Amino acid sequence: MDIVVAAALTLATQIEIWAPALVPGVGEVTGSRPVLSVTTLAMTLPLALRRTAPVAVLVVVFGAAVLQSMLTTPTEGLATLAAMLVAAYSSSAFAGGARSAAVSAATILVAVALLAKAEGDGAFMAIVYGSAWLTGFVVAQRSGQLQRVAGDNRDLEQRLAEATLLLGEAERRRAAGAPPPAPSDLAALTGRELEITRAIATGMSNAEIAGALVISEWTVKTHVASILRKLGLRDRTQVVVAAYESGLVRPDAPPDMP
Repeated sequence: MDIVVAAALTLATQIEIWAPALVPGVGEVTGSRPVLSVTTLAMTLPLALRRTAPVAVLVVVFGAAVLQSMLTTPTEGLATLAAMLVAAYSSSAFAGGARSAAVSAATILVAVALLAKAEGDGAFMAIVYGSAWLTGFVVAQRSGQLQRVAGDNRDLEQRLAEATLLLGEAERRRAAGAPPPAPSDLAALTGRELEITRAIATGMSNAEIAGALVISEWTVKTHVASILRKLGLRDRTQVVVAAYESGLVRPDAPPDMP
């Protein structure tokens, strides 16, 4: 797809240079066509690598634009502008980190300062290229959030599957009359911690436990941390397993909350 974008913009820019009459809205070319052609190729062909090396592509594209403005008079076509917008967007959307995105933003600002021939032109270019960069940055942030949510969901599914297997094994041992191998002695827990352990085992969240016991959510978190430490457990899933294995909570028992 990126190769197609680069090829399309390359073709469009070269037509604007060598056959401007074929492009509506493009005036007569006043600059050196060979110089325009070479520098414009340097602005469009690198876009094929805009995902794999976004910051490097930005530097090459905007550097070629600055060089072109120094050597000759640029064309008035939109294809060159589109190539620079794509480079600005890609430099933040595919940067892969805040540092790279910051480098690309600084590169755009320096290039705009060099390209601007009047204060009004500089402000306009800063807004246009800055908007493209900001759009890419927002897209990158949203994509990262979606990936983290997907990872959390996979982790939750794995934990639930693990808990289901452990609880099933505990029920089979209980039905066979075997003593439940609790991970630690629940007698080490205080009365309040036992209440919270029961609540966790029934699937209540910290906020729901806080509301039921009329305490703050921060206090619930403190009790949960104490429960994990005393029982030598890693997370809430293991608390659920420990509660069922020890007999503190039974599948057919109603929730024991005030």
